[in-house]
Amino acid sequence: MKFLDRLDRVVRPIAVPNLTQILIAGQVVVLVASLLDENTNLLDRVPLVWASVFQGEAWRLLSFLFVPFSTSPIWLFFSCYIFFIFGNSLQSIWGYVRYNTFLWLGIVLTIAAAAIAPEDPVSSQFLYMSVFLAFATYNPDFELRLFFVLPVKVKFLAYIQVAFYLLALMNGPMAARAMVLASIGNYLVFFGPMLFQKIRNKQRQVQWEAKQLKVTNEPRHTCTTCGVDSNSDPKIDFRYCSKCDGEHAYCEEHLRNHQHVLPLE
Repeated sequence: MKFLDRLDRVVRPIAVPNLTQILIAGQVVVLVASLLDENTNLLDRVPLVWASVFQGEAWRLLSFLFVPFSTSPIWLFFSCYIFFIFGNSLQSIWGYVRYNTFLWLGIVLTIAAAAIAPEDPVSSQFLYMSVFLAFATYNPDFELRLFFVLPVKVKFLAYIQVAFYLLALMNGPMAARAMVLASIGNYLVFFGPMLFQKIRNKQRQVQWEAKQLKVTNEPRHTCTTCGVDSNSDPKIDFRYCSKCDGEHAYCEEHLRNHQHVLPLE
């Protein structure tokens, strides 16, 4: 948390309260502008391409944030609506400064990761997916309606996203792998310690339950002579010999027919 506090102090001068709405508005403006003038190839000029940045197109270092989720106005509307819910929820939990910190950290990591494949265009897709992961971490039982009909809890969608990340890391192109690492990076900075503590607590719980199960499964009585115990044969009646040193149980057969355990001299 101290590291995040330091990041907050760095981001605070440029933090804005309604960053989600600004990002959504930027996407809408870009899509509308591209639809009004198809000859400008606007959608090709906003993704982050380091090779183009080196040629003087420095605006790409920020314009990639406004690459639309979809070129379909209908799907863009629903995508932006969902992103609005996720982003505003995180801002209400963290406050606008820390929410800005989360996104700006992801932006910096994305810009750095894009340099690994300087010829490949990069959008903000993976960055916004990290917002979804953060929302799902806080609200795992929140329900979305797939295709506007089927209710699905976001935690299951988060599992699918993690599986997608793993596939991209194993089989995806270099640019996709870099974007996944950047997306995971800002998420782990914020949630890594909490997830690590949950894993440790789960391990401790499993160890405690195993210990309790072992104690529960231990027989209450075991014959000192033949070794039969109350678990293997619950119907046997056990007695303790008062002449033996310490507590020594015997089954019915050996209660009066055993060698007494004497104290060590």
